[in-house]
Amino acid sequence: MTIARQNTAGYSPITIDDSKSMEIGSLWKLVGLGAVQINGFWWRTKAYGTILGVMLLTLVSLIFLSMHWFYRRVFPFFSHRVID
Repeated sequence: MTIARQNTAGYSPITIDDSKSMEIGSLWKLVGLGAVQINGFWWRTKAYGTILGVMLLTLVSLIFLSMHWFYRRVFPFFSHRVID
């Protein structure tokens, strides 16, 4: 059993438009692709910015703690002693 094709396309020559103008539909597709790329870049930047911010806060905290430790080891007479 075979199914006959209906609506078969006949010969249609391919023509190339030599004009300098672009179709507005293809231009909007290009704009849409650009917007998708910018939106993706924005979300990745936001995520990496959060991660880098937490890493910077951790690094600054470790530097502060090491300076505090060094200060208490080198200058014990400056630390406040509590007398019972």
